[in-house]
Parts: sequence; structure tokens; C-alpha cells
Amino acid sequence: MNWLYVFKHWGSTLILGAILFILTEGLGAEEGIVFTLILSAASLAFSIPTLIIYILVFYWLKKYNRTNKKWVRLILVSTTILGIGITLCLLYSIGIIQPLICYSIAAIVSSYFFELEKGNLEN
Repeated sequence: MNWLYVFKHWGSTLILGAILFILTEGLGAEEGIVFTLILSAASLAFSIPTLIIYILVFYWLKKYNRTNKKWVRLILVSTTILGIGITLCLLYSIGIIQPLICYSIAAIVSSYFFELEKGNLEN
């Protein structure tokens, strides 16, 4: 499995999630750009614990698991969504549904942007 996938998925989820959140908020162009930069920086900082857990799960799946690549992708995306949900619950008491949905959609979509394994995919 490709270690670059971890960081590509992480980065694209943060950027795409911020953009989706801005689009659902309906901000103007100038406000949207500034808010996207601020939101991306905050997302970067708050996503570090989830990234660490994601890396541990990825390492475990790479080393000990020989399952179908579709299941590996599902486990990794589920780990991401769970981490997003826990982080948002710890940070905010209300209003977490919209960012949770935006970042979850971003995680699902961005997981298909990149190859999980270099070269020939078997499954």
C-alpha cells in the first residue's frame, strides 16, 4: 500500500471539506476565500490526532491485513469520519452536523482521487 495515499487523502479532505463548508454557508467570494484559509489552518491543527490514528490503522492494515482493497478503503474512510466526529464533538457542543457532513463527504470523495496501492490493483 502507498504511504503517500495517507497524506494525499488527509490534505485533500481538509481542503475539499473547507470548500464544501464554505459553499453550504453561502459566503461571498472575498469572505469565502479568507474563511477557507482560516478554516483550512484550523482544520490542519485539529486534525493531527485523527491523522495519527489514521496512520496507525494504515500501518496495521498494511502489515497484518490481507483483505480486499475495498474493505481497506472503507476502514480508512470510516476511521477518518469517526475522527472528524469525535473532534467536532469535543470542540463544539452545537452545530456540528453541517461541518460533519461536509468533511465526511470530502473524506469519501477524496479517498477515490488517489490509488491506495502503487502499480497494479488486484481488487
